[in-house]
Amino acid sequence: MHDFTHGDKTVSFTVLSGEVVGSEKLSETRVTSTGGVHVNGNDGDVTPVRISSVSIINHEFWVRTPDGVEHDVKLRGVDIPLRTGQEISLISALKKDGSPLHTILQNHTASKRWVLRDAKGLNTELELSPFNWKTLLIVLGLCVAGLATAGLGFLAATGYFCYAWYQGSQRKKLLISDLNAYIEKLDNQVASRGQAPSPVQIESPAQAEISFQVESPAPAQSPAETESPALNSESVRRALSRNL
Repeated sequence: MHDFTHGDKTVSFTVLSGEVVGSEKLSETRVTSTGGVHVNGNDGDVTPVRISSVSIINHEFWVRTPDGVEHDVKLRGVDIPLRTGQEISLISALKKDGSPLHTILQNHTASKRWVLRDAKGLNTELELSPFNWKTLLIVLGLCVAGLATAGLGFLAATGYFCYAWYQGSQRKKLLISDLNAYIEKLDNQVASRGQAPSPVQIESPAQAEISFQVESPAPAQSPAETESPALNSESVRRALSRNL
């Protein structure tokens, strides 16, 4: 569990990492029609009927974590290519009831990443910056007071409303910026764990191929093939004596 805290707001994030063991996609078609309305109450004048259809992808897949537990994940309205055997990580924010709001999906095997919800979307769905009803009550009170102060209350209400709106927008902008930075940091941490280098394989000496050659010495001549210096001198003297 990873917690993001901003002021009095806390958002918990979970990271689901494992192997895809099953994936299925179903297409849902929604058909809507407009028109067919009578114009000016005249039965003869009818606006043209227009029919439109929208296809929505419902993606369901299973992820098996290293402890052997398989988790069911459902995505709606997004078409993400996944296949069995790929390693993925899914970052999700948790609502108050514990249901997940999927934020980022990383496919470590394919080196791909999809943003399902950004910080602005999470701010809206989690209601991190709700409407300030206290500001509305103060503005209404100033307006009522304006009836008895010849309009001064209306000016005060307008000024206070503009000030409160500006302060609220600045707080909302800062919250979204901090939340976006936290999601990016968590995303980088998950990516670094998923891209850990594999162990280096060392080739054993028995498997290594010897790439150099040892030059063997030239074969020595046998003693029978080697000429003796003494024998050569005696042969020369005999040849000279015969000539004499």
